[in-house]
Amino acid sequence: LTLAPALLTLGIFFGLFEGSQAILAYMKLVAATQTIADLITQQQSVSSTDMDNFNKAGQLVMTPYTSTYFGYAATSVTFDINTGAAAVAWTDTRNATPLGNATTLAAGYGQKGESVIIVQGNYAYHSVLAYVMPATINMSQIAYSRPRLVASIPHT
Repeated sequence: LTLAPALLTLGIFFGLFEGSQAILAYMKLVAATQTIADLITQQQSVSSTDMDNFNKAGQLVMTPYTSTYFGYAATSVTFDINTGAAAVAWTDTRNATPLGNATTLAAGYGQKGESVIIVQGNYAYHSVLAYVMPATINMSQIAYSRPRLVASIPHT
């Protein structure tokens, strides 16, 4: 009985530690996703090599968390110059699945003849203390950014 309060306190401490680590991982995911969107929109065009480099940048932002569980899907949505209808121009992914609803997500983010870049970052958080939080927590974040140098960024 005398160990019960100490064990309870220890359990609460480990739970708070693990919860704060998960929150910090999510904050890193937000920063990594926004960084990738920002890097893409600074370009006049992007290639597969550029997307690999942006993935590395996202992984570096995720440090000290394991980059193995990080991935992103980047999509360019253009708005028709005559009708303003949204259409997917290109999608590129690294360790993630493409956005299925990109045109719906883009609603309100552009006018006729413009475009928007949508990046969805994903991270599978694995507990440092597996006995406190044994399950993987799948985190996701979406960032929107408008091209800076051109109306629409082509993918080559």
